[in-house]
Amino acid sequence: MVERENCFRKIQWGSLARQYSQRCIFHSGSGYMPTDIRFIPIFRTPFKMELLNHSLINTIRKTGYCLVLLCLYVQAAAQHVVDDRKVPDSLQQVLKTSKTLKEKLDALFLLSDYYSTRDTSKALGYARQGIEMSKRDEYLAGVAHFYLAGVYFEFDVDRSQQEYLYAEKLLRPFPQKEALIYRSRAWNNYGAIEQRKDKPREFLDILINKVLPLAQQAGDSTRMALSYHNIGLVLLNLNEYPRSLQYFSRAIAIMEAGKEVYADLADTYVMSARATILSGQPKQAFPFLQKAKKILEPNPDSYFWPLYYSVEGAYYRNIHSYSLAHESLERGLTVASQMSDVFEKRALLYEQFNVFKEEKNYAAAKNMLLQGLEMETSFPLSKNKKQLLFDLAETEKLSGNTDAAYRYLMQYAVLSDSIYTQQTKNEIDALEARFRTAEKEKQIGNLEHEKKERKFQILLLLAVVAVLSLIAIITIMRLQYRKKMAARRETAYQAELERKEKEKQLSNYMALMEGQEQERQRMARDLHDGLGCELAAIKLGLSGIPAESASQELSLQVITEKLDASIRELRLISRNMMPESLLTLGLKEALNDLCSSVMTPQLRLVYNAYNIDPALPQSSQIMIYRMIQEIITNAVKHANASEIMLQCSQEEDRFFITVEDNGKGFDISSHHSKGIGLKNIRNRVDYFHGHLHIESSSEGTIINIELHVAEPS
Repeated sequence: MVERENCFRKIQWGSLARQYSQRCIFHSGSGYMPTDIRFIPIFRTPFKMELLNHSLINTIRKTGYCLVLLCLYVQAAAQHVVDDRKVPDSLQQVLKTSKTLKEKLDALFLLSDYYSTRDTSKALGYARQGIEMSKRDEYLAGVAHFYLAGVYFEFDVDRSQQEYLYAEKLLRPFPQKEALIYRSRAWNNYGAIEQRKDKPREFLDILINKVLPLAQQAGDSTRMALSYHNIGLVLLNLNEYPRSLQYFSRAIAIMEAGKEVYADLADTYVMSARATILSGQPKQAFPFLQKAKKILEPNPDSYFWPLYYSVEGAYYRNIHSYSLAHESLERGLTVASQMSDVFEKRALLYEQFNVFKEEKNYAAAKNMLLQGLEMETSFPLSKNKKQLLFDLAETEKLSGNTDAAYRYLMQYAVLSDSIYTQQTKNEIDALEARFRTAEKEKQIGNLEHEKKERKFQILLLLAVVAVLSLIAIITIMRLQYRKKMAARRETAYQAELERKEKEKQLSNYMALMEGQEQERQRMARDLHDGLGCELAAIKLGLSGIPAESASQELSLQVITEKLDASIRELRLISRNMMPESLLTLGLKEALNDLCSSVMTPQLRLVYNAYNIDPALPQSSQIMIYRMIQEIITNAVKHANASEIMLQCSQEEDRFFITVEDNGKGFDISSHHSKGIGLKNIRNRVDYFHGHLHIESSSEGTIINIELHVAEPS
């Protein structure tokens, strides 16, 4: 039988096991032994237990039973709850007087847990109240859903499993010990439901890969010992006796290392003894039984005594001490009757049957089975009843009562399900005819052969389908890959076209700019060397003509001044077209001359230059000069700036330009920002593979330019 964890449950073995028993079959050496398992993991509440009356709860009880011989149960428990009748009143008082949300929720959760096996409607009410109050706290919400799952455990296993998984999900982000323990408990109870669904291997996987690792991570040795114990129980019921003993030994090592000794250690000793008996080494079971008895002797009312006597009787039976076996089993039956432990009583009766059977006392053996069968009528466990009927048929057969054996076997057949239908038919045929004809054996062989052929054909078909599916998947993946690569190539091709188009535009622009610069140089030379010299000669000639009168002298002076103005304007035009200092002294000095020529009493211009390489190619120097010239001209003519700051610097192959003015600014996104001057600046920046950043407002404009001057394209 599988049972969830519970805080205050005083174990009611009969009613609980009646609800949730699960069937396993152990081979005992003299027939078959029906086994039902119950797991009740140790509960260590993370809430402050001092909220409750310690006279009500000494410690928290945890029990797990393996029902052997018509439902042997093995209790894997800690201490008993002394008296839980006053628990609800104490918790209600806590709920009324609590001032914090945490304390109220503690009381609600424990009330829900208390009523989960007593009054489902009350349990659901408290659990849902806890859900509502914990909505704003994800951790408390996880705990609330854990307790709600515990309520559904008793009557809606699917909903219970959903709630346990949801609680585990909510608690997963929290690394504290309490959260780890709750997650371990949630997985344990989820797996317990799997066990109830007759899925022991699934439960074993959960215990090993979920419950135990979380207990280890939390550092909870009690829970680790319990996990090892439950793993051993599952392996025991899967006939893995040596492996079950390994896990029982781990549980024993942890419990023996504890400061106090509880009855759950005796339980593990008893189960270790059973494992050694079933593995064919009964003599090795005696030390385990001695240790268990030493622990149990101080408590004659312990729930573990019926189990102990059942295993002790099996031990004496296996070493052929039948009188001692009868004594142990009689003691066990007396204790089980006093405790009204129906399940353990049936298990003891079945062990008595095995002893009488080995003694060939078939009448007494039959009497034990009939008593068990009479008790079985009040329980809807058809598999146990079927086993009893089968054993009665076999006992009657050994006694020579063929007719009675046939009747019991027919009753057994009626109860058999589809899994055992063919086996039952074979046993009836064997009882009636005692042998099969060669023709029937041939037919069975043919059927087996056809079954194997069909199985092979199905496997072959599945293999073909799998191969075709794999080919289809690979083909689809290849087509998708090719499509993806074609799209990438198309994108790369378009990008390459755009790059070449841009390079072509830049090349045309640079050719145009170079042509303009060459034309400017030619015109500057012509103006300076040709027209400039002629104007200078005219001035010299006019200055050598003597003035005959004051009026003539005045006229001559006016003409000379006009000639001087014309010469200055000519030089200014010539310098703007191609500064002589740029060709002779370099970019740094040319920019200095440019700033000096622009400054007026109404315009203040500050110029700073750092680390400008004089070895820059002349074409690069000219283009940088033109960019700065265009920026300063815009600031003076269009922005009406009164202050301009120009800063130029160079770091290896990168050239930085910063120009700030206090003009009226301009809208970068407007039509004016896309004028010819700004386009020329952008084109020159693109030529150098550089970056242009402009910030403009009514308080002024800041232009930052970064150029790569080492490798211009």
